[in-house]
Amino acid sequence: MKLQTKFGLGITAIFLVLAAGVAAMTVRYVNTNTIREVENRVRVDIRAAWEVYDGKTARVASALSVLAEDQTIKALLRNPDDAAALRAVEAYLQTQRLEQEMDILNLLSVDGTVIVRTRPPFNSGDNLSNDPLVRQALASGTNSAGTIILELDRLDIEGDGLVERCLAVGGEPRGMMSGAAVTVWDNGDLLGVIEMGGLLNGASEKVDRMRDVIFENEYYKGKPLGTATIFMDDLRISTNVLDDQGRRAVGTRVSKEVADQVLGQGESWTGRAFVVDRWYLSQYDPIRDPDGKIIGMLYLGELEQKYLDLRTKAVIQQLSVILAGMLAAYVLSFLSIRGVLKPIHRLSEATRTLSEGDLTHRVEVGGNDEVGELSASFNVMCEQLELQRSQLEERQRELEELSDELRMTNKNYIEMLGFVTHELKNPLTSAIMSLYTVKDGYLGELTPAQKRSLESVAQSLDYFQDMIKNYLDLSRLERGDLAVRKRDVALWDHVVAPALDGFEREIQEKGMVVVDHIPDNLQVAADSNLLRIVYDNLLSNALKYGREGGTIMLDASNGGRITTLSVRNDGEGISPERVPQLFKKFSRLESPEYAGKKGTGLGLYICREIIEKHGGEIWVDSKAGEWVKFSFTLPKENGVLPTGKEGD
Repeated sequence: MKLQTKFGLGITAIFLVLAAGVAAMTVRYVNTNTIREVENRVRVDIRAAWEVYDGKTARVASALSVLAEDQTIKALLRNPDDAAALRAVEAYLQTQRLEQEMDILNLLSVDGTVIVRTRPPFNSGDNLSNDPLVRQALASGTNSAGTIILELDRLDIEGDGLVERCLAVGGEPRGMMSGAAVTVWDNGDLLGVIEMGGLLNGASEKVDRMRDVIFENEYYKGKPLGTATIFMDDLRISTNVLDDQGRRAVGTRVSKEVADQVLGQGESWTGRAFVVDRWYLSQYDPIRDPDGKIIGMLYLGELEQKYLDLRTKAVIQQLSVILAGMLAAYVLSFLSIRGVLKPIHRLSEATRTLSEGDLTHRVEVGGNDEVGELSASFNVMCEQLELQRSQLEERQRELEELSDELRMTNKNYIEMLGFVTHELKNPLTSAIMSLYTVKDGYLGELTPAQKRSLESVAQSLDYFQDMIKNYLDLSRLERGDLAVRKRDVALWDHVVAPALDGFEREIQEKGMVVVDHIPDNLQVAADSNLLRIVYDNLLSNALKYGREGGTIMLDASNGGRITTLSVRNDGEGISPERVPQLFKKFSRLESPEYAGKKGTGLGLYICREIIEKHGGEIWVDSKAGEWVKFSFTLPKENGVLPTGKEGD
């Protein structure tokens, strides 16, 4: 990147940081002051909403107080069997209900029995003493007002159309009624109660009145600036919130967060709320019945988008000023540094020529200033580089010759290792078979001295055979011939059982017991031939270093994406300081407790190489004087075994 560009970018970065800071401060100011002020205003406005909500109920109570003084009603309450008075009161109260635009107007006796209903089919005779409004009025002898829940049986008996109305606006066969109950007295005697109320389900008068009074029915971008909602529990039953089709969003539910706090804890909720399809700065208050039970919520919200747009507008104005300043500063910086950078450009071109390999190029030293000093230093550097390149080229030729010699030596070593071990394998196998034929008495009985001598020879040949086997495996590793071909392998049948068969004679001679904890039919993703080499080496070590008459324990377990396998034997154990050396090439255990037990130092190294080629790991656990356990893991293919099966 050119220096001039860096200067420009530096100035740009400064202004961008400034712009980001101003934008952040503007956003913070709007959030802290404007939006918070709106949230505070919503808290105040909801008090006005409660005034609207309770105002209708107060008017209902006032109307009922007038009816409670009617002498015809008092006469009927004193003599409910007066048919003429019953008809007159029924007609009069029905007229009053319709004038008040109420859904329910009932006249009840002092024990709560309905004497007159004003809604077809004019059911009577049932008892409403459990109605919270009626119960409170009768208990206190005074008026009672508030909001109650009407269950299905109550809605059904109150008259036609109420159940259907509730189902149509919320899908639930119950309603929420706002109303009042007024006691009727005559000469100090409590005669009964008059109850009147209106269903809030689907009614819009209250919520629209709240919107008009508080927000003056103002709209913003086609959406109401303010909205109000009455909830029955968490269900919208009366609202002026509109859905995407422009209809009132009755039947929708409030969020769980709001419901838990308002309905569950009885606390008001204030903050940002996503209402149907817009964010509103909102407050939800609990609605309680006369018994204090929470039965719903009153919501009031103001559209957040208006204030977010104000915030965006303020940010854009600030950024416009900063952008203009940034452009002016960029132009001035470009003009001022252009002349300063010309010598540096010449030096840059010389550096590019140098990087292309021309070490003979020199630059003109134009003065005694800092740029002139830099040019002189550049020329000195070119001279030094030219000298060093000639020295490096000579050294490179020497290294290439040495590398060729080492490559040939390593090739000869690998070929000799493979050839010698392969040529020794067959004669040695024949010699071992012949030795054991003589030692085991197949060619005649031996004296104890002869048998001891042959056992010593047999141990040496066994060690020699292990050494040849390990060197063969090592030569394959060095040549890269030990490629892993994973298949679905039956662990016991294809690997462990054949390995144990190969050591059957040694196991019997040492009186050791093999304990198998490998699950039946366990299959692993592995190369069975390479896995056999691992088990051969681990079993050979268990026999070689294990305690005579001890136990060899084989274990395997599945653990999700890996299978863990282990070989454990009783023995002297391995001290912790020797563990890090175990899996290195040509590493042997040299200690008094292993006197006479020699190994090639290759078996565990080969095991580690094979396990790591499978994508697993191998480690050792030991308790001094008691046991040694070698464990290793085999990963499954993508968490499951592959579909191919060895032996199919």
